[in-house]
Amino acid sequence: MSVPADHIVEEFRAALDHNAVLTGDDADPFLLDPRNLRTADAAVVVRPADTAGVAATVRICAAHDVAIVPQGGNTGLSYGTESPTDRPSIVLSLARLNQIESVDPDRWTITAQAGVTIEAVQNAAKAVNRVFAPDWGARGTASVGGGIATDAGGNNVVRYGNMRDNVMGIEAVLADGTIWDGRRALVKDSSGYDLKHLFIGGEGTLGIVTSAVLKLRPATPYETSLLAAITGLDALAPLLDLAQQHAPGTVT
Repeated sequence: MSVPADHIVEEFRAALDHNAVLTGDDADPFLLDPRNLRTADAAVVVRPADTAGVAATVRICAAHDVAIVPQGGNTGLSYGTESPTDRPSIVLSLARLNQIESVDPDRWTITAQAGVTIEAVQNAAKAVNRVFAPDWGARGTASVGGGIATDAGGNNVVRYGNMRDNVMGIEAVLADGTIWDGRRALVKDSSGYDLKHLFIGGEGTLGIVTSAVLKLRPATPYETSLLAAITGLDALAPLLDLAQQHAPGTVT
């Protein structure tokens, strides 16, 4: 375990509020995955409350060569919070960036900070008779930022695509602490490179997502479930093709 020096920890505390920096036993819940396996050796957890705080944290880390392990809802099972052992590192938790910034049913968008849970976004969409389509079992804990960073799919991916297909724009903090705001909500945007796609699925390697404009969908009046017994996997693709032909755009 390589721990940031005390003076670096004090820099975090000076730049953020006192509750933003956790050490010792207070940090342990952020270092365990859902199976209770320890996946991070960083002994310091930094929890900014806004984008400016994330940027300040990243600048301090860049100045002192401290590695950053970004963390969303900590629901992943693929050791995404594992920290390097060759230099000091911190876990940067986005959990306190938990505000839904705007809901715009007329433009079919919702803007949410990275720490907002998927379930909270779904509920906000439902309140205006809209649907936020990405959905998976950990919806009550998994976060917007984590879903974007891993390009999560989930239960509705066949119909609505991965997280990438449901993000219209993002705000991210780059490796030097610069804040890049690409939160645009244009359905047709031919103005140049679509840089958000460099960050989606990047797991924080190019920048830490702090906020996103998410795409809403029409609420479905009803749902029907079908259970099909097939003789082998070779029948699966033709069955899906048949279902999509008879119910185009509605199969999940």
